[in-house]
Amino acid sequence: MASKKVTEAGKADTFDPGGSRGGTPGAGQDAAPTGEAPHARRPAQAADASLWRQCLLLAVAALIGLAVAGIAISRAVERERAQMLAAIHGRADSLVWALEGGARLLERTGPATGTLGRLVAEVARQPGVAWIAITDSTGRILADSNPELAGADLYTPEEMRRLAPGRVTRGRFSPDDPNIYETWRLFAPSRLRGMARRHDGAGSDVRCVFVALDVSGMRDALKDSALQLWIVAGLVLVAGLAVAGLGLLFRRYRSSRRLLADAEALAAQVVRNYPAGLVVLDTAGRLRLSNARARAMLGLDAPAPGHAAEPPAGGALSGTGLDWAALMAELAQGPGLVERELELWRPQGAPLPVQLTAARLLDSGGDVTGYLFALRDMGEIRSLQRQLRQHERLSVLGNLAAGLAHEIRNPLSSIRGYATYLTERLKDDPLGHATGQILMEETGRLDRVLTDLLSLARPRGLAPAPADLAAVLGRVVTVAAPDAAEKSVRLTANLPEGGAEACVDADRLMQAVLNLVINAIQATPAGGEVEVALERGEAEGEGTPGWRIRVRDTGAGMSAATAAQIFTPYFTTKADGTGLGLAIARQVVEQHGGAISASTVPGRGTTMTIRLPGGACPEKPAGGAP
Repeated sequence: MASKKVTEAGKADTFDPGGSRGGTPGAGQDAAPTGEAPHARRPAQAADASLWRQCLLLAVAALIGLAVAGIAISRAVERERAQMLAAIHGRADSLVWALEGGARLLERTGPATGTLGRLVAEVARQPGVAWIAITDSTGRILADSNPELAGADLYTPEEMRRLAPGRVTRGRFSPDDPNIYETWRLFAPSRLRGMARRHDGAGSDVRCVFVALDVSGMRDALKDSALQLWIVAGLVLVAGLAVAGLGLLFRRYRSSRRLLADAEALAAQVVRNYPAGLVVLDTAGRLRLSNARARAMLGLDAPAPGHAAEPPAGGALSGTGLDWAALMAELAQGPGLVERELELWRPQGAPLPVQLTAARLLDSGGDVTGYLFALRDMGEIRSLQRQLRQHERLSVLGNLAAGLAHEIRNPLSSIRGYATYLTERLKDDPLGHATGQILMEETGRLDRVLTDLLSLARPRGLAPAPADLAAVLGRVVTVAAPDAAEKSVRLTANLPEGGAEACVDADRLMQAVLNLVINAIQATPAGGEVEVALERGEAEGEGTPGWRIRVRDTGAGMSAATAAQIFTPYFTTKADGTGLGLAIARQVVEQHGGAISASTVPGRGTTMTIRLPGGACPEKPAGGAP
């Protein structure tokens, strides 16, 4: 009976439908299927922390989903196992009731042990029944489905005490064969269903019935059920992760679209507001992109809203004096950057000096997709360079003039004194007296020239104080009015009514503006007009609030060559001029932190513009020098 015997009954798994459980789980216990949560780590697809956090959240959600699915599947399999065991116990009870009923029938007809054995063997022929045995309280077999085992020991008395048969059917998986499930209970044929037990004649004969059922299909059914549950859970988890992944990809797509739109807007603003001209050509030399500065330099028409700047047929970049094809060929041969200074020829106006910087545009694979050209207007820089050279020349000339004026003034004073003396002595001689007068006038004029020359070479410091520019210009118009009336020129003033406060040396500024007004009156023919205007503006090169003083005349104007030299000392177009008036006016304006410029059109007049900073005078520090 080795196939049925339990060597260690304490390790048998028992099941009690009524709630009692005996013994401890053993090696033969059926283990519920469990799922192992994969710990797959996704490689980083992007370097930003946001994507890492989102991927980590998806991984954590997947692990949590697997854990929850594992717990739910384990509980479901356990419940199904319990239901199967309950069904097995129910079938065992049915077989036991059949045996007890047959035994009662045999007892009525006459006891016969052999007849009980045949009954057990007949009942054991049911499908799914491995074996059936009836034993006494000590474990000796009284009847068995295998008649040859009658009289043998199924279990020892000690094992029978551990199994403790009772009125309730109990069961376990056989430790010898996990596909066999054994059930046992007391065998009481005299007991009727629903009634208390009736003792047979002896009253001390305790018998037990063991029913072993084949449950090999139970394990396969549990495995199939667990597999189906895992498949469903996997599909649900994959679908959830797919939806979450699609949501993540959609968010990344929207974020990428937004970043791309921001980058395009930023690039458009950079191109639009770049101080130099930008031109982008493709590899065929067609214009693909240009900003307003470049279009103004090259004489291109502005594109329509929403359209790229496209050249007309035949190429819009021809006729500018630049060999674009040669530049692109030079870039294609190797140098990453080309820099040079050249001139742009424009349909209107003088050639424009520019500094050209050219570079290739490469795609992610390193192939050339186009060429970038940056055109920087060098006209202002050239003008500043000319002004710097002019200042250097004026500085050298001023130092020379200062020394020369000092050496001439002393003998000139002696000549003027002797001329005065001789004029008084020769007042009775008309010719001698007239000659003395001419000598005195010329020495006086020469002294004034020396005074202006010294003022230019060694400008005296300013005494700035709060002043009303409108009042200062009003005095200038009043002083110059007789000269304008003498020449039949209409002198007008366009001055603001409110306060035009500025921190200036009123006397020196009046001298500079008066010089401009006198020159304008002298350059305007009879019947013309000279206007003095004051308006709000910006300080030169600072972008801060300031004032603009304009002196406009309707004279003959000046040529470009003359306008370029009007502030040069001793340059004059008047027969009796010294050529120092405008140079001194420029010096005074620059001492005030301003700038003076001339705008002229031949035959239509000239406008002189003075730009001055506005605002009140700074307060002197306490205890400072007066």
